[in-house]
Amino acid sequence: MKFYGELLIIVVLLLANGRILFLKNAKKDSLVILSPLGVLLSIIQIFNWGLDAVTFLTLFLSILVLLSNFHALFRYSERLYIDHYSILMKVWASITIIFALVLMAGTIFFVPVEYSSKELGVEERLLRYEGSFRSGFEEASIVQSANIFVTECKPAGKEASKTKDVVLLIPDKRADTYYYRPYIQYLAYEGFTVLSADFFCKDCRWRHSIGDLKICRRVAMLTDWFVNKDRFWRQKEFYTYNCLQELNELGGLVTELYGENTRLFIVTDVMATDAAMDYQEKNPERVMAVYDLQTIPEYKTAGLGVVRQTDILTAMLLGQARDRDGEVTKHMVMETKKKIFLARNGR
Repeated sequence: MKFYGELLIIVVLLLANGRILFLKNAKKDSLVILSPLGVLLSIIQIFNWGLDAVTFLTLFLSILVLLSNFHALFRYSERLYIDHYSILMKVWASITIIFALVLMAGTIFFVPVEYSSKELGVEERLLRYEGSFRSGFEEASIVQSANIFVTECKPAGKEASKTKDVVLLIPDKRADTYYYRPYIQYLAYEGFTVLSADFFCKDCRWRHSIGDLKICRRVAMLTDWFVNKDRFWRQKEFYTYNCLQELNELGGLVTELYGENTRLFIVTDVMATDAAMDYQEKNPERVMAVYDLQTIPEYKTAGLGVVRQTDILTAMLLGQARDRDGEVTKHMVMETKKKIFLARNGR
């Protein structure tokens, strides 16, 4: 869906400024209203999917298109006829058209590898909660803003497993649930109920800056890690404390959704491993096992999610090729499945 949203915005921007190529002596420049629409759609895209290279460049381009059409928008609002397009307007339009075409080519080249949950026979739903760790959380209504987003994936139309357990994925903060989605979908395809949550709470901040906002936290954390890995990991105890807060809350949520006898198989990815081990120590009767994805040798992007499918640009920056057929993701799922069966048998 993210990819199609980006393409839609670029097409809107191409129509907005590409009109100078085919609109001759029109009495009304109606297509100019697409320029503010492009900005609006770009902002919505960022709020839905977060800030990354493509969403940032799309917003930047939409602002350029809006600025280049400012005079035309004024004339349209005053119901003035088109006389002619100025040289400056044509130059601006040509630049933005070239920019849009390059951006479209890049967007298509870096298209993520996505799977349809319906085709996999998987039910996927998003649960939204609002509140704080101090006052507690409750399910958010449609009109309320939320600060916990819980993704549930499970087999469609049949029991998730013969025993009552849930796979609880704790994403690293250099990623979020979206960047593990193929892994989650295939775990559900294998018969497991999988739960993953992203927290954006005021009383559990990670950077104590604007970088804690939902739309930019992943980019901020990735930047911190890329710029200075030593300084990033010096805050490991702080990360563990925050992850443990989230785990305690998720334990209560699992009880609410599936009952107090539900057992947990906790999957981590670098950052939350120590917190998960602490949680297991305090709840040995409930936690079957803790499994850190970074222990899988074939998983070369530990801490970032399955970016070889979900964020091709980041993967290539790390020297990793696109996992077009999902071979690595499926291998990760099979390794996880083995660990779950061993944990069920008490090994």
